[in-house]
Amino acid sequence: MIRLLFVFFVLLFGTLQPQAATAVETSSTIDSSMTRFDIEQIPFVLKSEWQICRYSPPKTNHYDCRTSSVPDSIESAFPGLDGFVFYRVQFWITRKLEHQALGIYIPQVRDADKLYINGHLIGETGQFAPNFEKATLYQRRYPIPSSILKFDQSNELIIKVYNHARPGGLVMGAPVIDSVKNIYKQTATQESMLMIFIGMILLISAVQIFYYLAQPEHRENLLFAILCVFESIYLLTYSQAALDSGINLTSIFRINMLLFAILTVNFFLFVSSFFKQSIPWIIKGILTVILLLGIVSVTILPIDWIYYILHIIQLISVFILVPYYFYIFYRAKLQELPYASLMTKVLALYIFTVLIDFAIDQQWLPLFVTGIAGLLSPIFLITVFIAITFILIHKHWLYYRHATYDYLTNCLRRSSFEQRLAEEIHRIHRTGQSIVVALIDIDNFKQINDAHNHLVGDQVLQAVVNRTRASLRDFDLLGRYGGDEFIVAAEVSDKKDATQLLKRIHKNITSHAVIDKNNKAIEVSITIGAVVAEASDLVTALQMIEEADDILVSGKVKQKGHIHI
Repeated sequence: MIRLLFVFFVLLFGTLQPQAATAVETSSTIDSSMTRFDIEQIPFVLKSEWQICRYSPPKTNHYDCRTSSVPDSIESAFPGLDGFVFYRVQFWITRKLEHQALGIYIPQVRDADKLYINGHLIGETGQFAPNFEKATLYQRRYPIPSSILKFDQSNELIIKVYNHARPGGLVMGAPVIDSVKNIYKQTATQESMLMIFIGMILLISAVQIFYYLAQPEHRENLLFAILCVFESIYLLTYSQAALDSGINLTSIFRINMLLFAILTVNFFLFVSSFFKQSIPWIIKGILTVILLLGIVSVTILPIDWIYYILHIIQLISVFILVPYYFYIFYRAKLQELPYASLMTKVLALYIFTVLIDFAIDQQWLPLFVTGIAGLLSPIFLITVFIAITFILIHKHWLYYRHATYDYLTNCLRRSSFEQRLAEEIHRIHRTGQSIVVALIDIDNFKQINDAHNHLVGDQVLQAVVNRTRASLRDFDLLGRYGGDEFIVAAEVSDKKDATQLLKRIHKNITSHAVIDKNNKAIEVSITIGAVVAEASDLVTALQMIEEADDILVSGKVKQKGHIHI
Protein backbone atom coordinates (compact mmCIF):
# COMPACT_ATOMS: atom_id res chain seq x y z
CA MET A 1 0.00 0.00 0.00
CA ILE A 2 2.82 2.39 0.89
CA ARG A 3 4.52 1.57 -2.43
CA LEU A 4 1.29 2.28 -4.31
CA LEU A 5 0.92 5.66 -2.55
CA PHE A 6 4.56 6.48 -3.36
CA VAL A 7 4.03 5.72 -7.06
CA PHE A 8 0.80 7.74 -7.02
CA PHE A 9 2.53 10.85 -5.61
CA VAL A 10 5.44 10.49 -8.04
CA LEU A 11 3.02 10.36 -10.97
CA LEU A 12 1.00 13.25 -9.55
CA PHE A 13 4.17 15.32 -9.09
CA GLY A 14 5.22 14.52 -12.66
CA THR A 15 1.91 15.67 -14.10
CA LEU A 16 1.97 18.88 -12.07
CA GLN A 17 5.42 19.95 -13.26
CA PRO A 18 4.48 21.02 -16.81
CA GLN A 19 1.31 22.65 -15.47
CA ALA A 20 3.41 24.77 -13.18
CA ALA A 21 5.52 25.86 -16.13
CA THR A 22 2.39 26.80 -18.06
CA ALA A 23 1.09 28.70 -15.11
CA VAL A 24 4.16 30.94 -15.13
CA GLU A 25 3.50 31.83 -18.73
CA THR A 26 -0.26 32.23 -18.55
CA SER A 27 -0.86 33.30 -14.98
CA SER A 28 -3.64 35.81 -14.63
CA THR A 29 -2.17 37.10 -11.39
CA ILE A 30 -1.70 40.83 -11.68
CA ASP A 31 1.95 41.78 -11.81
CA SER A 32 2.57 45.32 -10.57
CA SER A 33 5.38 45.72 -13.11
CA MET A 34 3.03 45.02 -16.04
CA THR A 35 1.06 47.64 -17.94
CA ARG A 36 -2.71 47.27 -17.75
CA PHE A 37 -4.93 48.57 -20.53
CA ASP A 38 -8.44 49.72 -19.59
CA ILE A 39 -10.65 49.13 -22.62
CA GLU A 40 -13.95 50.99 -22.62
CA GLN A 41 -14.43 51.37 -26.37
CA ILE A 42 -13.12 49.75 -29.53
CA PRO A 43 -10.99 49.74 -31.55
CA PHE A 44 -8.31 49.89 -28.88
CA VAL A 45 -4.59 49.80 -29.69
CA LEU A 46 -2.47 47.97 -27.11
CA LYS A 47 0.44 50.33 -27.63
CA SER A 48 2.66 50.91 -24.63
CA GLU A 49 5.11 49.07 -22.40
CA TRP A 50 4.72 45.28 -22.45
CA GLN A 51 6.53 42.64 -20.47
CA ILE A 52 8.71 40.53 -22.76
CA CYS A 53 10.21 37.31 -21.39
CA ARG A 54 12.65 34.61 -22.42
CA TYR A 55 13.82 31.39 -20.82
CA SER A 56 16.87 32.05 -18.65
CA PRO A 57 18.88 29.94 -18.93
CA PRO A 58 17.42 28.24 -22.04
CA LYS A 59 15.19 25.20 -21.52
CA THR A 60 14.45 25.91 -17.89
CA ASN A 61 11.26 27.00 -16.19
CA HIS A 62 12.73 30.34 -15.14
CA TYR A 63 12.23 33.51 -17.13
CA ASP A 64 14.16 36.68 -17.77
CA CYS A 65 11.47 39.35 -18.16
CA ARG A 66 11.92 42.98 -19.14
CA THR A 67 9.69 45.83 -20.24
CA SER A 68 9.70 46.84 -23.88
CA SER A 69 7.75 49.25 -26.05
CA VAL A 70 5.29 47.79 -28.55
CA PRO A 71 5.65 48.04 -31.46
CA ASP A 72 9.37 47.34 -31.42
CA SER A 73 11.72 44.46 -32.12
CA ILE A 74 12.63 41.76 -29.63
CA GLU A 75 16.24 42.85 -29.90
CA SER A 76 15.44 46.15 -28.18
CA ALA A 77 14.93 44.10 -24.98
CA PHE A 78 17.28 41.19 -25.73
CA PRO A 79 20.03 42.25 -28.16
CA GLY A 80 20.98 39.55 -30.64
CA LEU A 81 18.29 37.12 -29.51
CA ASP A 82 17.02 34.44 -31.86
CA GLY A 83 14.58 31.89 -30.53
CA PHE A 84 11.52 31.68 -28.29
CA VAL A 85 10.11 34.66 -26.33
CA PHE A 86 6.70 35.78 -25.20
CA TYR A 87 5.00 39.16 -24.71
CA ARG A 88 2.66 39.60 -21.78
CA VAL A 89 0.24 42.34 -20.79
CA GLN A 90 -2.91 42.79 -18.69
CA PHE A 91 -6.12 44.37 -19.97
CA TRP A 92 -9.39 45.26 -18.27
CA ILE A 93 -12.43 45.30 -20.53
CA THR A 94 -15.73 46.97 -19.67
CA ARG A 95 -18.90 44.92 -19.45
CA LYS A 96 -20.49 47.28 -22.00
CA LEU A 97 -18.62 45.30 -24.64
CA GLU A 98 -19.86 41.94 -23.37
CA HIS A 99 -22.23 41.43 -26.29
CA GLN A 100 -19.67 42.36 -28.95
CA ALA A 101 -17.86 39.63 -30.87
CA LEU A 102 -14.28 40.75 -30.26
CA GLY A 103 -10.99 39.85 -31.89
CA ILE A 104 -7.33 40.81 -32.03
CA TYR A 105 -5.62 42.18 -35.13
CA ILE A 106 -1.81 42.44 -35.49
CA PRO A 107 -0.33 44.08 -38.61
CA GLN A 108 2.63 41.71 -38.81
CA VAL A 109 4.64 39.36 -36.61
CA ARG A 110 8.05 37.88 -37.32
CA ASP A 111 8.19 34.90 -37.64
CA ALA A 112 5.68 32.46 -36.02
CA ASP A 113 3.35 33.12 -33.12
CA LYS A 114 0.74 31.71 -30.74
CA LEU A 115 -1.71 33.98 -28.94
CA TYR A 116 -3.24 33.19 -25.55
CA ILE A 117 -5.90 34.95 -23.51
CA ASN A 118 -6.28 33.86 -19.89
CA GLY A 119 -4.29 30.72 -20.63
CA HIS A 120 -6.39 29.68 -23.65
CA LEU A 121 -4.84 29.41 -27.12
CA ILE A 122 -7.04 31.45 -29.46
CA GLY A 123 -4.90 31.43 -32.62
CA GLU A 124 -1.53 30.73 -34.18
CA THR A 125 0.20 31.50 -37.49
CA GLY A 126 3.16 29.51 -38.75
CA GLN A 127 4.85 26.86 -36.61
CA PHE A 128 7.60 26.93 -34.03
CA ALA A 129 10.78 24.88 -34.37
CA PRO A 130 11.55 22.08 -35.00
CA ASN A 131 8.76 22.06 -37.66
CA PHE A 132 9.38 25.74 -38.35
CA GLU A 133 7.03 27.56 -40.72
CA LYS A 134 7.97 31.15 -41.32
CA ALA A 135 4.89 33.43 -41.35
CA THR A 136 6.69 36.76 -41.52
CA LEU A 137 4.77 38.02 -44.58
CA TYR A 138 1.28 38.03 -43.06
CA GLN A 139 -1.03 40.00 -40.80
CA ARG A 140 -2.85 38.22 -37.95
CA ARG A 141 -6.55 38.20 -37.12
CA TYR A 142 -7.72 36.14 -34.16
CA PRO A 143 -11.38 36.04 -32.98
CA ILE A 144 -11.69 35.85 -29.17
CA PRO A 145 -14.21 33.34 -27.81
CA SER A 146 -16.45 35.34 -25.48
CA SER A 147 -16.43 32.49 -22.96
CA ILE A 148 -12.78 33.08 -22.04
CA LEU A 149 -13.00 36.85 -21.53
CA LYS A 150 -13.53 38.35 -18.08
CA PHE A 151 -15.49 41.59 -18.12
CA ASP A 152 -14.84 44.24 -15.49
CA GLN A 153 -11.92 42.04 -14.42
CA SER A 154 -8.28 41.71 -15.36
CA ASN A 155 -7.41 39.56 -18.40
CA GLU A 156 -3.98 38.40 -19.44
CA LEU A 157 -2.79 38.46 -23.04
CA ILE A 158 0.29 36.46 -24.01
CA ILE A 159 1.83 36.38 -27.48
CA LYS A 160 4.46 33.67 -27.87
CA VAL A 161 6.87 34.36 -30.70
CA TYR A 162 9.53 32.26 -32.34
CA ASN A 163 12.04 34.79 -33.65
CA HIS A 164 14.37 33.67 -36.41
CA ALA A 165 17.48 35.13 -38.03
CA ARG A 166 16.68 38.86 -37.92
CA PRO A 167 15.02 41.56 -35.76
CA GLY A 168 11.53 40.23 -35.08
CA GLY A 169 8.51 40.20 -32.86
CA LEU A 170 5.86 42.93 -32.86
CA VAL A 171 7.79 45.23 -35.19
CA MET A 172 5.16 46.61 -37.62
CA GLY A 173 2.39 47.62 -35.25
CA ALA A 174 0.80 47.03 -31.86
CA PRO A 175 -2.07 44.55 -31.45
CA VAL A 176 -5.56 46.02 -31.78
CA ILE A 177 -8.70 44.81 -30.02
CA ASP A 178 -11.75 45.45 -32.18
CA SER A 179 -14.98 43.80 -33.23
CA VAL A 180 -14.52 40.70 -35.36
CA LYS A 181 -16.70 42.32 -38.01
CA ASN A 182 -14.42 45.36 -38.28
CA ILE A 183 -11.26 43.25 -38.29
CA TYR A 184 -12.46 41.02 -41.09
CA LYS A 185 -13.86 44.00 -42.99
CA GLN A 186 -10.53 45.81 -42.73
CA THR A 187 -8.45 42.81 -43.79
CA ALA A 188 -10.92 41.94 -46.56
CA THR A 189 -10.61 45.49 -47.89
CA GLN A 190 -6.83 45.24 -47.86
CA GLU A 191 -6.98 41.85 -49.57
CA SER A 192 -9.40 43.16 -52.19
CA MET A 193 -7.14 46.13 -52.96
CA LEU A 194 -4.16 43.80 -53.27
CA MET A 195 -6.09 41.56 -55.69
CA ILE A 196 -7.17 44.61 -57.70
CA PHE A 197 -3.53 45.69 -57.98
CA ILE A 198 -2.54 42.18 -59.03
CA GLY A 199 -5.34 42.09 -61.61
CA MET A 200 -4.33 45.47 -63.03
CA ILE A 201 -0.69 44.42 -63.31
CA LEU A 202 -1.67 41.18 -65.07
CA LEU A 203 -3.85 43.18 -67.47
CA ILE A 204 -0.88 45.43 -68.20
CA SER A 205 1.17 42.30 -68.85
CA ALA A 206 -1.42 41.00 -71.33
CA VAL A 207 -1.36 44.31 -73.21
CA GLN A 208 2.44 44.23 -73.45
CA ILE A 209 2.43 40.63 -74.70
CA PHE A 210 -0.08 41.65 -77.39
CA TYR A 211 2.20 44.46 -78.57
CA TYR A 212 5.23 42.19 -78.49
CA LEU A 213 3.48 39.61 -80.66
CA ALA A 214 2.62 42.41 -83.09
CA GLN A 215 6.22 43.71 -83.08
CA PRO A 216 8.66 40.98 -81.95
CA GLU A 217 11.60 43.29 -82.51
CA HIS A 218 10.45 45.35 -79.51
CA ARG A 219 12.01 43.19 -76.81
CA GLU A 220 11.31 45.73 -74.08
CA ASN A 221 7.57 44.95 -74.32
CA LEU A 222 8.22 41.28 -73.59
CA LEU A 223 10.59 42.08 -70.71
CA PHE A 224 8.07 44.46 -69.16
CA ALA A 225 5.32 41.84 -69.53
CA ILE A 226 7.53 39.30 -67.73
CA LEU A 227 8.27 41.89 -65.03
CA CYS A 228 4.52 42.40 -64.50
CA VAL A 229 3.85 38.66 -64.25
CA PHE A 230 6.56 38.08 -61.65
CA GLU A 231 5.54 41.23 -59.74
CA SER A 232 1.99 39.85 -59.55
CA ILE A 233 3.19 36.50 -58.21
CA TYR A 234 5.49 38.31 -55.77
CA LEU A 235 2.56 40.37 -54.40
CA LEU A 236 0.44 37.22 -54.21
CA THR A 237 2.91 35.67 -51.74
CA TYR A 238 1.90 38.43 -49.29
CA SER A 239 -1.83 37.75 -49.62
CA GLN A 240 -4.24 36.04 -47.26
CA ALA A 241 -4.84 33.58 -50.10
CA ALA A 242 -1.23 32.42 -49.83
CA LEU A 243 -1.56 32.09 -46.05
CA ASP A 244 -4.76 30.05 -46.39
CA SER A 245 -3.47 27.93 -49.27
CA GLY A 246 -2.09 25.17 -47.06
CA ILE A 247 1.33 25.44 -48.71
CA ASN A 248 4.22 25.33 -46.27
CA LEU A 249 4.83 28.97 -45.30
CA THR A 250 8.61 28.57 -45.30
CA SER A 251 8.35 27.32 -48.90
CA ILE A 252 6.33 30.42 -49.81
CA PHE A 253 9.00 32.55 -48.15
CA ARG A 254 11.70 30.84 -50.23
CA ILE A 255 9.67 31.48 -53.39
CA ASN A 256 9.34 35.12 -52.32
CA MET A 257 13.14 35.39 -52.18
CA LEU A 258 13.49 33.78 -55.63
CA LEU A 259 10.94 36.20 -57.09
CA PHE A 260 12.80 39.13 -55.53
CA ALA A 261 16.00 38.03 -57.33
CA ILE A 262 14.16 37.52 -60.64
CA LEU A 263 12.52 40.95 -60.40
CA THR A 264 15.88 42.59 -59.71
CA VAL A 265 17.44 41.00 -62.81
CA ASN A 266 14.39 41.42 -65.04
CA PHE A 267 14.00 45.12 -64.22
CA PHE A 268 17.62 45.78 -65.17
CA LEU A 269 17.18 43.92 -68.48
CA PHE A 270 14.03 45.95 -69.22
CA VAL A 271 15.74 49.28 -68.55
CA SER A 272 18.75 48.34 -70.70
CA SER A 273 16.53 47.13 -73.54
CA PHE A 274 14.29 50.20 -73.51
CA PHE A 275 17.22 52.61 -73.69
CA LYS A 276 19.09 50.41 -76.20
CA GLN A 277 22.14 50.14 -73.93
CA SER A 278 24.50 47.18 -74.08
CA ILE A 279 25.25 45.45 -70.77
CA PRO A 280 28.97 45.24 -69.79
CA TRP A 281 30.28 41.76 -69.03
CA ILE A 282 30.86 42.63 -65.35
CA ILE A 283 27.21 43.66 -64.94
CA LYS A 284 26.12 40.48 -66.71
CA GLY A 285 28.19 38.55 -64.18
CA ILE A 286 26.56 40.39 -61.27
CA LEU A 287 23.06 39.73 -62.65
CA THR A 288 23.94 36.05 -63.05
CA VAL A 289 25.12 35.91 -59.43
CA ILE A 290 21.85 37.50 -58.24
CA LEU A 291 19.80 34.98 -60.19
CA LEU A 292 21.86 32.06 -58.89
CA LEU A 293 21.47 33.31 -55.31
CA GLY A 294 17.71 33.38 -55.80
CA ILE A 295 17.70 29.84 -57.17
CA VAL A 296 19.89 28.60 -54.32
CA SER A 297 17.58 30.21 -51.73
CA VAL A 298 14.63 28.18 -52.99
CA THR A 299 16.48 24.86 -53.15
CA ILE A 300 19.34 23.73 -50.95
CA LEU A 301 20.18 26.78 -48.83
CA PRO A 302 19.40 26.44 -45.09
CA ILE A 303 16.64 28.78 -43.97
CA ASP A 304 19.06 30.47 -41.55
CA TRP A 305 21.11 31.79 -44.48
CA ILE A 306 18.35 33.19 -46.67
CA TYR A 307 18.53 36.63 -45.10
CA TYR A 308 22.20 36.79 -46.00
CA ILE A 309 21.10 36.24 -49.61
CA LEU A 310 18.54 39.02 -49.26
CA HIS A 311 21.10 41.44 -47.82
CA ILE A 312 23.59 40.64 -50.58
CA ILE A 313 21.00 41.30 -53.31
CA GLN A 314 19.87 44.50 -51.60
CA LEU A 315 23.44 45.78 -51.22
CA ILE A 316 24.24 44.97 -54.86
CA SER A 317 21.07 46.77 -55.94
CA VAL A 318 21.73 49.89 -53.85
CA PHE A 319 25.46 50.31 -54.45
CA ILE A 320 25.91 48.88 -57.98
CA LEU A 321 22.68 48.62 -59.96
CA VAL A 322 21.01 51.87 -58.84
CA PRO A 323 24.08 54.01 -59.73
CA TYR A 324 24.31 52.17 -63.06
CA TYR A 325 20.63 52.91 -63.73
CA PHE A 326 21.32 56.62 -63.44
CA TYR A 327 24.35 56.22 -65.70
CA ILE A 328 22.01 54.65 -68.31
CA PHE A 329 19.54 57.52 -67.84
CA TYR A 330 22.37 60.04 -68.28
CA ARG A 331 23.60 58.40 -71.49
CA ALA A 332 20.08 58.16 -72.88
CA LYS A 333 19.53 61.88 -72.36
CA LEU A 334 22.87 62.71 -73.97
CA GLN A 335 21.94 60.60 -76.99
CA GLU A 336 18.51 62.28 -77.04
CA LEU A 337 16.75 58.94 -77.24
CA PRO A 338 12.95 59.05 -77.57
CA TYR A 339 11.16 59.22 -74.21
CA ALA A 340 14.50 59.41 -72.36
CA SER A 341 13.45 62.26 -70.09
CA LEU A 342 9.95 60.97 -69.32
CA MET A 343 10.96 57.35 -68.81
CA THR A 344 13.86 58.43 -66.59
CA LYS A 345 11.45 60.20 -64.24
CA VAL A 346 9.06 57.24 -64.15
CA LEU A 347 11.78 54.65 -63.54
CA ALA A 348 13.41 56.88 -60.92
CA LEU A 349 10.07 56.87 -59.05
CA TYR A 350 9.99 53.06 -59.24
CA ILE A 351 13.57 52.85 -57.90
CA PHE A 352 12.63 55.28 -55.11
CA THR A 353 9.68 53.02 -54.18
CA VAL A 354 11.95 49.98 -54.05
CA LEU A 355 14.46 51.84 -51.86
CA ILE A 356 11.67 52.88 -49.46
CA ASP A 357 10.57 49.24 -49.18
CA PHE A 358 14.19 48.31 -48.50
CA ALA A 359 14.39 50.94 -45.72
CA ILE A 360 11.10 49.65 -44.22
CA ASP A 361 12.41 46.09 -44.29
CA GLN A 362 15.56 47.19 -42.45
CA GLN A 363 13.50 49.24 -39.94
CA TRP A 364 15.46 52.38 -40.73
CA LEU A 365 12.36 54.59 -40.85
CA PRO A 366 10.20 55.77 -37.94
CA LEU A 367 7.05 53.71 -37.50
CA PHE A 368 4.66 56.46 -38.65
CA VAL A 369 6.71 56.95 -41.82
CA THR A 370 6.70 53.18 -42.34
CA GLY A 371 2.90 53.15 -42.09
CA ILE A 372 2.48 55.96 -44.62
CA ALA A 373 5.05 54.44 -46.98
CA GLY A 374 3.39 51.03 -46.65
CA LEU A 375 0.13 52.57 -47.88
CA LEU A 376 1.72 54.59 -50.68
CA SER A 377 4.09 51.93 -52.05
CA PRO A 378 1.37 49.89 -53.84
CA ILE A 379 -0.12 53.11 -55.25
CA PHE A 380 3.30 54.25 -56.48
CA LEU A 381 3.91 50.80 -57.95
CA ILE A 382 0.69 50.65 -59.95
CA THR A 383 1.11 54.31 -61.01
CA VAL A 384 4.59 53.57 -62.32
CA PHE A 385 3.44 50.45 -64.16
CA ILE A 386 0.56 52.34 -65.78
CA ALA A 387 2.91 55.18 -66.78
CA ILE A 388 5.40 52.73 -68.32
CA THR A 389 2.50 51.06 -70.16
CA PHE A 390 1.34 54.38 -71.64
CA ILE A 391 4.89 55.17 -72.75
CA LEU A 392 5.29 51.78 -74.42
CA ILE A 393 1.85 52.02 -76.04
CA HIS A 394 2.60 55.50 -77.36
CA LYS A 395 5.94 54.28 -78.64
CA HIS A 396 4.18 51.37 -80.35
CA TRP A 397 1.60 53.76 -81.82
CA LEU A 398 4.33 56.01 -83.22
CA TYR A 399 6.10 52.99 -84.66
CA TYR A 400 2.87 51.90 -86.31
CA ARG A 401 2.16 55.42 -87.56
CA HIS A 402 5.65 55.86 -89.00
CA ALA A 403 5.32 52.46 -90.66
CA THR A 404 1.89 53.48 -92.06
CA TYR A 405 2.25 57.21 -92.69
CA ASP A 406 4.98 59.28 -94.28
CA TYR A 407 6.80 61.24 -91.57
CA LEU A 408 7.16 64.48 -93.57
CA THR A 409 3.75 64.79 -95.23
CA ASN A 410 1.55 62.63 -92.98
CA CYS A 411 0.28 60.75 -96.04
CA LEU A 412 -0.12 57.01 -96.24
CA ARG A 413 3.00 55.16 -97.24
CA ARG A 414 2.84 53.33 -100.55
CA SER A 415 2.36 49.84 -99.08
CA SER A 416 -0.35 51.05 -96.70
CA PHE A 417 -2.08 52.92 -99.53
CA GLU A 418 -2.16 49.78 -101.68
CA GLN A 419 -3.70 47.81 -98.80
CA ARG A 420 -6.38 50.43 -98.17
CA LEU A 421 -7.08 50.77 -101.92
CA ALA A 422 -7.68 47.02 -102.20
CA GLU A 423 -10.31 47.35 -99.46
CA GLU A 424 -11.97 50.27 -101.29
CA ILE A 425 -12.10 48.34 -104.58
CA HIS A 426 -13.74 45.44 -102.77
CA ARG A 427 -16.27 47.86 -101.26
CA ILE A 428 -17.34 49.51 -104.57
CA HIS A 429 -18.20 46.07 -105.92
CA ARG A 430 -20.94 46.02 -103.25
CA THR A 431 -22.06 49.67 -103.55
CA GLY A 432 -22.06 49.83 -107.36
CA GLN A 433 -20.02 53.07 -107.40
CA SER A 434 -16.86 53.84 -109.37
CA ILE A 435 -13.38 54.66 -108.05
CA VAL A 436 -10.69 56.97 -109.41
CA VAL A 437 -6.98 56.47 -108.77
CA ALA A 438 -4.78 59.43 -109.68
CA LEU A 439 -1.03 60.03 -109.51
CA ILE A 440 0.07 63.64 -108.90
CA ASP A 441 3.60 64.61 -109.96
CA ILE A 442 5.19 67.97 -109.13
CA ASP A 443 6.77 69.30 -112.31
CA ASN A 444 10.43 70.29 -112.19
CA PHE A 445 10.70 69.57 -108.46
CA LYS A 446 14.47 69.00 -108.72
CA GLN A 447 14.90 72.56 -109.98
CA ILE A 448 12.99 73.85 -106.96
CA ASN A 449 15.41 72.02 -104.64
CA ASP A 450 18.42 73.24 -106.62
CA ALA A 451 17.23 76.86 -106.82
CA HIS A 452 16.32 77.06 -103.15
CA ASN A 453 17.17 74.17 -100.81
CA HIS A 454 15.74 70.92 -99.59
CA LEU A 455 13.96 72.55 -96.67
CA VAL A 456 12.05 74.75 -99.11
CA GLY A 457 11.41 71.64 -101.19
CA ASP A 458 9.91 69.96 -98.12
CA GLN A 459 7.71 73.01 -97.61
CA VAL A 460 6.44 72.68 -101.18
CA LEU A 461 5.67 68.98 -100.65
CA GLN A 462 3.70 69.77 -97.51
CA ALA A 463 1.78 72.57 -99.28
CA VAL A 464 0.82 70.23 -102.15
CA VAL A 465 -0.42 67.64 -99.66
CA ASN A 466 -2.42 70.17 -97.64
CA ARG A 467 -4.05 71.62 -100.75
CA THR A 468 -4.85 68.16 -102.10
CA ARG A 469 -6.36 67.07 -98.79
CA ALA A 470 -8.54 70.18 -98.75
CA SER A 471 -10.13 68.95 -102.00
CA LEU A 472 -10.85 65.45 -100.67
CA ARG A 473 -13.39 64.02 -98.27
CA ASP A 474 -12.30 62.55 -94.95
CA PHE A 475 -12.67 58.98 -96.17
CA ASP A 476 -10.78 59.49 -99.47
CA LEU A 477 -7.23 58.12 -99.63
CA LEU A 478 -4.05 60.17 -100.03
CA GLY A 479 -0.59 58.63 -100.11
CA ARG A 480 2.99 59.43 -100.99
CA TYR A 481 3.96 57.34 -104.01
CA GLY A 482 7.54 58.51 -104.43
CA GLY A 483 9.82 61.50 -103.78
CA ASP A 484 7.60 64.17 -105.37
CA GLU A 485 4.69 61.99 -106.45
CA PHE A 486 1.43 61.55 -104.58
CA ILE A 487 -1.49 59.20 -105.14
CA VAL A 488 -5.20 59.74 -104.59
CA ALA A 489 -8.11 57.29 -104.51
CA ALA A 490 -11.71 58.46 -104.20
CA GLU A 491 -15.16 57.02 -104.74
CA VAL A 492 -16.98 58.76 -107.64
CA SER A 493 -20.22 58.26 -109.50
CA ASP A 494 -18.65 58.18 -112.97
CA LYS A 495 -15.75 59.46 -115.11
CA LYS A 496 -17.23 62.95 -115.32
CA ASP A 497 -17.40 63.17 -111.53
CA ALA A 498 -13.79 61.98 -111.35
CA THR A 499 -12.70 64.68 -113.81
CA GLN A 500 -14.39 67.41 -111.74
CA LEU A 501 -12.60 66.18 -108.61
CA LEU A 502 -9.20 66.19 -110.31
CA LYS A 503 -9.80 69.69 -111.70
CA ARG A 504 -10.49 70.96 -108.15
CA ILE A 505 -7.29 69.35 -106.91
CA HIS A 506 -5.28 70.81 -109.80
CA LYS A 507 -6.73 74.28 -109.28
CA ASN A 508 -6.18 74.27 -105.50
CA ILE A 509 -2.52 73.33 -105.93
CA THR A 510 -1.57 75.62 -108.83
CA SER A 511 -3.80 78.67 -108.40
CA HIS A 512 -1.45 80.41 -106.00
CA ALA A 513 2.25 80.19 -105.20
CA VAL A 514 3.86 78.63 -102.16
CA ILE A 515 5.45 81.27 -99.93
CA ASP A 516 8.68 80.10 -98.23
CA LYS A 517 10.07 81.33 -94.92
CA ASN A 518 11.90 84.17 -96.69
CA ASN A 519 8.62 85.36 -98.26
CA LYS A 520 9.68 84.18 -101.71
CA ALA A 521 6.89 82.99 -104.01
CA ILE A 522 7.40 79.58 -105.59
CA GLU A 523 5.10 78.68 -108.45
CA VAL A 524 4.00 75.06 -108.44
CA SER A 525 2.95 73.07 -111.49
CA ILE A 526 1.61 69.52 -111.39
CA THR A 527 0.74 66.77 -113.84
CA ILE A 528 -1.99 64.26 -113.03
CA GLY A 529 -2.44 60.80 -114.51
CA ALA A 530 -5.65 59.00 -113.54
CA VAL A 531 -7.73 55.91 -114.20
CA VAL A 532 -11.36 55.21 -113.32
CA ALA A 533 -12.72 51.74 -112.55
CA GLU A 534 -16.41 50.88 -112.42
CA ALA A 535 -17.98 48.38 -110.05
CA SER A 536 -18.14 45.76 -112.80
CA ASP A 537 -14.43 46.03 -113.65
CA LEU A 538 -12.36 43.16 -112.28
CA VAL A 539 -9.20 45.05 -111.38
CA THR A 540 -6.74 44.95 -108.50
CA ALA A 541 -5.21 47.83 -106.59
CA LEU A 542 -1.81 47.20 -108.14
CA GLN A 543 -3.28 47.12 -111.68
CA MET A 544 -5.00 50.48 -111.19
CA ILE A 545 -1.84 52.08 -109.75
CA GLU A 546 0.31 50.77 -112.62
CA GLU A 547 -2.20 52.01 -115.21
CA ALA A 548 -2.36 55.46 -113.59
CA ASP A 549 1.44 55.53 -113.53
CA ASP A 550 1.61 54.69 -117.26
CA ILE A 551 -0.89 57.46 -118.04
CA LEU A 552 1.13 59.94 -115.95
CA VAL A 553 4.42 59.07 -117.68
CA SER A 554 2.93 59.40 -121.15
CA GLY A 555 1.09 62.58 -120.13
CA LYS A 556 4.28 64.26 -118.92
CA VAL A 557 5.85 63.50 -122.30
CA LYS A 558 2.90 64.92 -124.21
CA GLN A 559 1.90 67.87 -122.04
CA LYS A 560 3.07 68.75 -118.52
CA GLY A 561 0.88 70.62 -116.13
CA HIS A 562 -2.40 69.03 -117.22
CA ILE A 563 -4.80 66.26 -116.22
CA HIS A 564 -4.67 63.00 -118.20
CA ILE A 565 -7.47 60.51 -117.54
